[in-house]
Amino acid sequence: MDSNKKLAHIVAYYLSRFDKAALVDLGYKTDREAFLEIAEALDVLPNYIKFRRDEFDVAHPHRRGWHKRPMTISIINTINALQDIDETVLRSIVLDILAEGKEVEVSEDLEQIMAILPDEKKKKQKRAYFPRNITGRKAEELFIEWFKRGQEEIPKGKEFVDMRDYGCGYDFQIIVSDKQVYAIEVKGFLEDEGGILITGKEWETAGRMKTDYYLVLVSNIDKDPVITVINNPYEKLYPKRNLQTVIQVNWTVSSKQIRQLKPNL
Repeated sequence: MDSNKKLAHIVAYYLSRFDKAALVDLGYKTDREAFLEIAEALDVLPNYIKFRRDEFDVAHPHRRGWHKRPMTISIINTINALQDIDETVLRSIVLDILAEGKEVEVSEDLEQIMAILPDEKKKKQKRAYFPRNITGRKAEELFIEWFKRGQEEIPKGKEFVDMRDYGCGYDFQIIVSDKQVYAIEVKGFLEDEGGILITGKEWETAGRMKTDYYLVLVSNIDKDPVITVINNPYEKLYPKRNLQTVIQVNWTVSSKQIRQLKPNL
């Protein structure tokens, strides 16, 4: 895949993820106008921008997109790399790409993002992808309803605590006593079966808590959900370790700028 098409992937991802707000923030009035002007800026066909945006729609709720179509490795890798970058930063990257026009000078940070996209010869490789934000949220809601209905597979306690915003290696906590706490991690997928992604933090926590850790799988989310509970997954599952390139955003200020702000001594 040539560099302009890789840059087009980044722009198309932004259009899919932020939808109408993206059009406004980039200065376009319609989807068609966006496709035409972005295509001209990157020297690709307008339909290339549209089709790439539609492929990314599987990870975002704005349109149905190509939800039934297997996703290419390049689309999956782009989502994995960019989904945690906030809108302001991602917009600045997109604006930098479009401002350069057809002769885009690839900066060091753009090179890092583009490095995650495979070459064209690998384009037809496909694998299952389960949108983390969409399926995860639905799975968690279904689990909460199921848990409150009086299931018997997970012990009850005196307090049920939502831990999703704490990054502690699990989603929910059941407090039985000061000395007894159970952790619950929920994973979801759209079909009857599928693989799951376990983060390093989750696996580390599961290994430490052993029988006090529960992995809950919610399958067939959009049709007839099925819930499977695995106690002590650390000793029952054998996941394959994957090392992934993660795009992290930071900002640098040159020493020259700092010197200019210092008062004259």
